[in-house]
Amino acid sequence: MPLWILAPLALLGGLFALKIIYVLCTALVLSKTRGALFVTTPQARVRAFLDAMPMEKDSLFLDLGCGDGRVVAGAVKRYRVRAVGYDLNPLALLTAKIRNLFMPRAKIKASDFFRANLTDADYVFCYLFPDVMRDLSQKLALELKPGARVASANFPLPGWTPYSVIKPKGAMNHDPIYLYQVEK
Repeated sequence: MPLWILAPLALLGGLFALKIIYVLCTALVLSKTRGALFVTTPQARVRAFLDAMPMEKDSLFLDLGCGDGRVVAGAVKRYRVRAVGYDLNPLALLTAKIRNLFMPRAKIKASDFFRANLTDADYVFCYLFPDVMRDLSQKLALELKPGARVASANFPLPGWTPYSVIKPKGAMNHDPIYLYQVEK
């Protein structure tokens, strides 16, 4: 078979295999994620979040449902924070671990963030489905220390009042990022 036919077929086969892996990894954790998919956070949103929420060096930053780890990497690079990303999706975890491989200040954990202890967190980022937000808002209210700051992409935390809502330019649909601070 000529190379000009074989090369596109191989490319299509590889893309198909990746899609199958994505579907299988999503199905594997569907009951825990309540239908949330592994979707990357656009770089414009990451930049807007990091601009809107400056962080102190060596503080603890958590990304709940970190996906490919780009928010963790961005926070570590820009602010030199200690960062922990939590995710359950095997494909997301692999991508996040590779992205943060040479960042000793970043840890990616294959763990359910609902089982994590959040009491030491100074900053928290999440990009989750509304079904998860209700339970998460309660966990955050119980565990976060006064002064801790939280950012939620796309969906607000039920029962919380944001101190600011930003709509990043360049991000699809200018979806909001809600910024909160635990009362002192």
